Amino acid sequence: MTKASPDAIGIKDGLKSLIVERLKLDIDPQSIRDDAPLFGAAEGAEGGLSLDSVEALEIVVGIEEKWGVVIQDDSVANEFYSIDTLSALVGRLLTTGSEQATPEAARA
Repeated sequence: MTKASPDAIGIKDGLKSLIVERLKLDIDPQSIRDDAPLFGAAEGAEGGLSLDSVEALEIVVGIEEKWGVVIQDDSVANEFYSIDTLSALVGRLLTTGSEQATPEAARA
């Protein structure tokens, strides 16, 4: 089992705080599980937030402002599943630059 890097932990904590602040949620950011679904009501998924598409746009804007990156439209569906997947996207964007950080480029 690999440990998350300090940068990854910082990104996850930053994402949790950003989501709670921008969406004005009345929860502790640390109560958001890293693997819980952020959107929709996944069958049997505990700890999910059941966010909607309008809230997704607010999160995109927040991420772009906070980290100075650009999120491509095709990243949203696949990469916004959970804090884990979203932090991986932000990490790639910070490492490779916004233009090259789409999921397809990351797999190449």
